[in-house]
Amino acid sequence: MRTETHVFTAADLVGGDLALDLVNTATARDSVPRDWVPDYAALLRWARTSGVFAARDLATLDRLAAASPHKARAALVRIKAFRESLCTALYALVRGREPAAADLDRLQTAYAAAAAAAQLRRRDGRLVRRWTVAGSQLDLVLHVAAMRALALLEQVELSRLRVCDGHDCGWVFVDTSKSGRRRWCDMATCGNTAKAQRFQRRQAAA
Repeated sequence: MRTETHVFTAADLVGGDLALDLVNTATARDSVPRDWVPDYAALLRWARTSGVFAARDLATLDRLAAASPHKARAALVRIKAFRESLCTALYALVRGREPAAADLDRLQTAYAAAAAAAQLRRRDGRLVRRWTVAGSQLDLVLHVAAMRALALLEQVELSRLRVCDGHDCGWVFVDTSKSGRRRWCDMATCGNTAKAQRFQRRQAAA
């Protein structure tokens, strides 16, 4: 998978869940896959766009990565390995197959590490888990994504998981439409492209 620079925007957040949006930081999985996270700085840019992480925490992670580039590279390898195992597992589930044991093992390992780093805090009259830079270090984004992935896979109806039908995409998303027949990650991009291609084929055949 080749890497390329990408400017993340809200339009990239179509998965319906942080974990799915992480999977979608690689695109064109059905043709010539491209990875939009070439380095740890790009991961932080995506995390900032997601709106899930505190700006203060991301600034601290940026400083840690600059101070220890080798640790940042290792953290990037870990989250990309998690991303790819999650993607492969999701593809299997969408197609009605059992995910590979190796992928489930990697997801379990990431979940266990995230659970170990979690801290309990009182909020709104109940205890919640939260993650800090002090506890997770450069794996903060991975730990939060791993827990979100587990929650998603435990709660979502598998029949609502989708892989975009568009060409040069392969993004995953949760279909929250009333009809349950959503085919594309985003109608404004893959949906319109598919319609334009069908129109061109009809014109050529006429």
